[in-house]
Amino acid sequence: MNYTDYENTISTLKRLQQEMSDESYRKKFWHDFPKIPIALYDEERVFLTGYAGVLDGFKEQDGVLTGKRDSRFYGNTAIELEGQQVAIWYLTTLESSISYGKLLSFIFHEAYHGYQRLKGERRWANELQILEYPFTVENTAIRFLERRELLRALYSSSRMDIRERLASFVGLRERRRMITGDALNYELAQESIEGTALYVETKVYSDYEVMPLAYSIALQSKDMGELEANLEKLRLSCYAPGMCMAFVLDKLDSQWQKDYMNSERYIYDFLRDLAGIKVAEFNVAEIPEEILEKSENAVSRYRKLIDEEFNSFENSGGYRIALLGEFPLKGIDPLNIKWKDRYILSEHFFATEFNRTPVVISGKSRARRTGEGFRFDEIVFYSDSKPVITEGFVEIPCIGIVKARLEESDRGYDIYEEACEPDG
Repeated sequence: MNYTDYENTISTLKRLQQEMSDESYRKKFWHDFPKIPIALYDEERVFLTGYAGVLDGFKEQDGVLTGKRDSRFYGNTAIELEGQQVAIWYLTTLESSISYGKLLSFIFHEAYHGYQRLKGERRWANELQILEYPFTVENTAIRFLERRELLRALYSSSRMDIRERLASFVGLRERRRMITGDALNYELAQESIEGTALYVETKVYSDYEVMPLAYSIALQSKDMGELEANLEKLRLSCYAPGMCMAFVLDKLDSQWQKDYMNSERYIYDFLRDLAGIKVAEFNVAEIPEEILEKSENAVSRYRKLIDEEFNSFENSGGYRIALLGEFPLKGIDPLNIKWKDRYILSEHFFATEFNRTPVVISGKSRARRTGEGFRFDEIVFYSDSKPVITEGFVEIPCIGIVKARLEESDRGYDIYEEACEPDG
């Protein structure tokens, strides 16, 4: 189906909302899943249904609100729209071959994130914590072993086997907690937030397509049994383990969803406590030599890739523009960033403020962090156009006109916030 065709968009949206409006249907997947409005959008227009009330600039026709797309609509996610959580999906990211059941599962995934926000969920990841993540051979090897043990626990047929495999999984995970410290919280948070959303998505897909649940789970977790070749996809690789833990919990306690949402424990810690697993010590000498060798190759490839990506950015065509000052992080696409030391390389956009004015750097950019928080002192990007001075202001390509000071250097153009002086 061509989802970008207007008539197809409207009919699909109404169909999605019909599923979302069915309380008994929603609760098949999560015990108190609420009705969440849904928006599909393209480059120019937003189509919204299930929204209670009126939105400025939107017109209602046959139960669908239609309005002009603005900066609030970016990516496939859940957003707050004037006090209401809305699941949104960018139509151009949908291939015509994607089935309606798959799209429905995607929408429920994003709607579940809206539910998490409505419930005051606090287990969200600090996305910048990935900058301290230890991509070491030992951590990579043990992570591979633990993921296999989690899969074995999930597919075990008896409660005794589940507990035995969980004990091995917990022993490996706790060993990694010792060697990674707080950096492990990045994984635990992603498992808790995105893993449970993937759990809902997988159940919706299995139910609508009338596919065996074990098959749908296997589709989502197919990469967990192999050593990861692409360590830069760390965030994404946390989703499936979180999903698997949720399905293991289904086997242990049919009421776990409610208890989990009333707790503040990461899903891993919640599972470990509920199962009453005692930690079995793991000796690193037990890591097979073959796994260590594969892990060393994976880490080496990762470091080489990062160096190549940063070098490629520095050799980009166009004019090099550097913003210098104190910049808070206001938005980033965490699935499309790479990091090295204090630097973040963003593939799609970096949202911040320049002299307290919101700005978005579209396309590739590199930001330098000042410390362990969400603040930066330099943002570099390349443009086909030069910045120009206009009556005491600087017109920055792709950003706009701001109060700033412009200096030309051998490398390109440096643009300082009003209160920021150059070094030296």
